[in-house]
Amino acid sequence: MARLLQRITHWPFRTGHLLHLSERIPALDLLAWLQANPEGARTFWQNRERTLAIAGLGVAVELTAQSGHEYGRLLERCYSILGDRDTMFLGGLSFDGRSGHDEWAAFPGASLVLPAIACVQRHGEYRLSVHLWAESRQEFIRRKTQLIAALSRLRFRDRVGTDPSPARVTSRHDDLDFAGCQRHIQAVLNEIASGKLHKAVLARRVELGLAAPLAPFEVLRRWRDVNPGSFCFAMERGPDLFMGCSPERLYRRCHREFRTESLAGTVRIGQTREEDAALEARLHRDPKLVQEHDLVTRFVRGQIDPWVTDVDSPVQAGVFKLDRIQHRHLPIRATLKPGVFDPPLLDALHPTPAVCGFPRGAAQALIHREETAQRGWYSGAVGVVSPQESEFTVAIRSVLLNHQRILCYSGVGIVAGSDPDEEWNELEAKIESFLSVLEC
Repeated sequence: MARLLQRITHWPFRTGHLLHLSERIPALDLLAWLQANPEGARTFWQNRERTLAIAGLGVAVELTAQSGHEYGRLLERCYSILGDRDTMFLGGLSFDGRSGHDEWAAFPGASLVLPAIACVQRHGEYRLSVHLWAESRQEFIRRKTQLIAALSRLRFRDRVGTDPSPARVTSRHDDLDFAGCQRHIQAVLNEIASGKLHKAVLARRVELGLAAPLAPFEVLRRWRDVNPGSFCFAMERGPDLFMGCSPERLYRRCHREFRTESLAGTVRIGQTREEDAALEARLHRDPKLVQEHDLVTRFVRGQIDPWVTDVDSPVQAGVFKLDRIQHRHLPIRATLKPGVFDPPLLDALHPTPAVCGFPRGAAQALIHREETAQRGWYSGAVGVVSPQESEFTVAIRSVLLNHQRILCYSGVGIVAGSDPDEEWNELEAKIESFLSVLEC
């Protein structure tokens, strides 16, 4: 740390030039580190394989967009700032490309953040990185002074200490009850029967009031630990923190190597080995579940076709198991055509039929008519970006925290043959996954 501080002190001013330093550090629990350092906006990303994790403090650069039409400009600016440096922006975008209001007012249509300070784990090696960007000498002096002060205040913990007491939920408000869910499902089924669409995804929101504020990154750690195959993320903006453990990859780009997947069709996990085997067999045989997954697979393949070559995937879908539910899952690999980066890929794949529906335009129109809650960044995309590589997860299994209030979100895909009782049970199972972590 002393050597890093000394090097920063001698940094020269260069207009519009990113200054970046990185030093190896001993291994540490990144979520505990974020919980121990609450000053400044905190960000977190961990990939499904746990080969990359980034914990960020503060903001060196933030790039924002107010609508989906601006994503390309945002990403090109990101590439320009980073160049060939071995570092990444963290961020995400909303479900519909729109900036939020009410409970989502702090979250624009899209935001990419380069942390001022970041602890990075890559393939088991840990590094402490710092970034500084300024457009004027006065801003440079101010930012450098702030960075040195922030580094001097850093607290390190090598592991999470004793778990906090379980959260005490004092109130619960559901924006949608079972009767309302039935009405919305019937409205979707009517649209399907008329031939206007094949699938639509309906979401609900559950608002929880707590007796005291949470230790959010310790809750996130517990959530991650019971869903080891999931992506894990957090984005803090002022008093609001959006976090989640999502099972679904939107896509991964590493140079010209490209990976995506279709994940849809849901049943719960069985309480016994025999029951679970029967439910898994249903994922393979149930016409409604197979149709729901096939819609997503056809969409993904069709959308990426202009941008890739050498597409490859298994002949049969597999099963992706989580703590409370399991899904049909099909990984897809391809090679990107020369010169293809993130803007066309995000435009092609987001939002997928797994969180929106098909056709996309008709499903989005129905969602805006029928849903009673704002989605904001729920079912948007969250990930990491650089010119060399990027990865995004679909921002499901996620919650929005504000002091002693938690907004929990869940969604279900409606296709021909959907049963309201089963869809309601699926909505509840997805909410219960977080509640079990919150109250343990």
